[in-house]
Amino acid sequence: MKTAAIISIGSEIMRGKIEDTNSTYISKWLTGLGIDVSFRLSTKDVIQDIIDAIKHVDSCDLIILTGGLGPTTDDITREALAEHLNKKLIFKDDEYQKITSFFKKLNRPSPESNKKQADLIEGAEFLYNNNGTAPGMYYKDNNKIFVLLPGPPKENQPIIQEQLSLKLKQNGFVSKELNIKIYRLYNIGESAIADMFISFKDDVSIGYYATTGGWLEIHINENITRKRQIEKILTDNKVFFTDDKDLSLMVLEELEKQKQTISFAESITGGNISGEFVKNSGASKVFMGSVVSYSDDIKKSVLGVQQHSLDSHGAVSEEVVKEMCYGLKKVMGTSIAIAVSGVAGPLGGSEQKPVGTVYFGFLFGNNFYSKKEFFPGVRTRIMSRVVNTVFVEILKNL
Repeated sequence: MKTAAIISIGSEIMRGKIEDTNSTYISKWLTGLGIDVSFRLSTKDVIQDIIDAIKHVDSCDLIILTGGLGPTTDDITREALAEHLNKKLIFKDDEYQKITSFFKKLNRPSPESNKKQADLIEGAEFLYNNNGTAPGMYYKDNNKIFVLLPGPPKENQPIIQEQLSLKLKQNGFVSKELNIKIYRLYNIGESAIADMFISFKDDVSIGYYATTGGWLEIHINENITRKRQIEKILTDNKVFFTDDKDLSLMVLEELEKQKQTISFAESITGGNISGEFVKNSGASKVFMGSVVSYSDDIKKSVLGVQQHSLDSHGAVSEEVVKEMCYGLKKVMGTSIAIAVSGVAGPLGGSEQKPVGTVYFGFLFGNNFYSKKEFFPGVRTRIMSRVVNTVFVEILKNL
């Protein structure tokens, strides 16, 4: 099996100012090609540090470096790799013309500093960047391949999918993509999943991954028969799972198919449900709007929640989310109205309603029901669980 290393370059990463999401994306892509990721490193924008990192992973067949290809003085990745390879940097005028054309489309002059982005390592070839000014590079040295990619995901991901995958196949580095299936699993822990598949020992490759989005992923490299067995186990154990696709997009597609509309009344999530939903193109076809009723005053004045309900049961209660739902439907006129209210913490909890307590109200047509859930964890984690739960519940009902 071919091996790979990923080196993420940027002082911002080392200082903790930005997250290294590129390594995660590239690792997932390489695994899908049947390439074993042996190393993931990060380093500052210092030439010697970058060279030391390359030397550390020199045993790998494929070394991918991301970041440090911009126009500023601290963007020195191409210079570091050229020094490591003992190669010259050659200015390519045709590439520079593409850079200047990019700025012309923006109706802006091309800064002199961008000229360095047209420097090509001797013997390498450009990987063209249609979404920015920094091209990537591809260099093959005997049986070893070096790849440089720009740092922004909106630039490097299209290069990976549209150019690098094809180039690796054309050069015989990989024969074909493996038949890997990815499932997303919601509201279940890793240990419970591991117990379900304890009989799947060495005869099937299953990888478990916890994500920041609040779900677990199972990556399976096996034949269709095994996949059906796995799906049956998940179904028999009442585990909600989907393909590797955003829940909000799946909800949008299903609502559009059924010609239904939706609105949200959000207290604990402060608009996060609506924000997650409208990130999908075409959301306006089914999404009419939302009410961020964070305060009790807005719950009363906009959604019609009764003062006695708040006094008797509290804002975090079945009674209040029910009134929020019906008030929302009256305001928005949607076929589906959903309300959430809870305690995200770290303050505000009580013995009866500790931090992580959440009430959900679901009004599908004229049918209302509520759910109470408890989500342990920090504030952001709790809110992510609330958002996912809403979309899971919608999919179950559509």
